[in-house]
Amino acid sequence: MLNKDLIKNNFQKSILTYDENAIVQEQMAEFLCSKIQKQKYNKILEIGSYTGKLTKLAVRKFDFDSYLALDVVNSFDFIKNLSPKISFIQSDIEKFETSDKFDLIISNASIQWAEDFEFVYKKLKSLLTSSGHIAISLFGHDNLLEIKEIFNVGLKYHSVEEIEKITSANIYSEIKKIKFKDSISILKHLKATGVNSVTNKKYSYKELKQNLSLLEKKYNNTLTYNPIYVID
Repeated sequence: MLNKDLIKNNFQKSILTYDENAIVQEQMAEFLCSKIQKQKYNKILEIGSYTGKLTKLAVRKFDFDSYLALDVVNSFDFIKNLSPKISFIQSDIEKFETSDKFDLIISNASIQWAEDFEFVYKKLKSLLTSSGHIAISLFGHDNLLEIKEIFNVGLKYHSVEEIEKITSANIYSEIKKIKFKDSISILKHLKATGVNSVTNKKYSYKELKQNLSLLEKKYNNTLTYNPIYVID
């Protein structure tokens, strides 16, 4: 079971370092927006707005009457000046309740933090108007495989095949690799983007040194990212 308090606290801590370090997440937001063809919407819901990487793109690309942003972190200050039509609710999507229906629901690099992806996806579908669309990105099965193997920690990322069983949407998957100057820079990168939120496990100096050495020798200080895009 995910420790939602730990996730929230670590993302709160990394809020000022996220934008500079979340290179893949920014590329994901751009690709996601490029796959959304329609430009005019009545109501838009964004899940996991955080520092506004996707929000900024959406405000520039789409014409809308109202835009509701949702995040577990109180991050409205990052997006409130983008448009007077934007409102914000601090909430976990798994607990979020509303009677509103939306023409477009978007989310970038966020839904993988849900305890139950299938439950969340069906919930998002229930929040759509009859002609509404979902466009989300999340991380897939091979994401951060180096960290999972060496440190034995990581989220339960879903494969494309698992997602296909839940939805008949168009699904795109890709692999992106980032090379770091040394192994300790990898851990700093994960902390700066809040991705260290899976566990609060403490490692001894010996364990940490061994793991960092493995990252360097086996993976040449490289991290794998596995973005998946679901357009429904």
